[in-house]
Amino acid sequence: MAGTFPFTLVTPTGVVAEGQVEEVSAIGPLGEFGVLADHINFITSLVPGVLEARLPDGETMHWVVSGGLAEVKDGAMTVLASSAESPGSIAAAAAAAQVQQADEKFSNLSFYDPDYALAHEALMLARARVEAAALKPASR
Repeated sequence: MAGTFPFTLVTPTGVVAEGQVEEVSAIGPLGEFGVLADHINFITSLVPGVLEARLPDGETMHWVVSGGLAEVKDGAMTVLASSAESPGSIAAAAAAAQVQQADEKFSNLSFYDPDYALAHEALMLARARVEAAALKPASR
């Protein structure tokens, strides 16, 4: 059996999840990364995407995070997310419509437009919501 480590997911409204996990996967500015037990200390920002935590019983939990920070320190991982929503709370049709709207806005912007970065983040978040809506809802 793989080792476990403490994991906490926190948003401005409070603790969303807390407990022992075997693995956490998230998306940082340089791409997807994973954390296992005994990971070295590190900190990184998060970009909009799906955060995944594999529990010791084999169950996998998912959340769509809109950004934030992830820290691994002394064998424990803490994620401070701007927001986190479970896949079960996402309507697939509404998420697909958001992707279309965000893509249309983003595709009409120049890289030098001041709204480019915000439009890109909105598109990444919308795509993450579509990805999460397709996931099987957790039984917890």
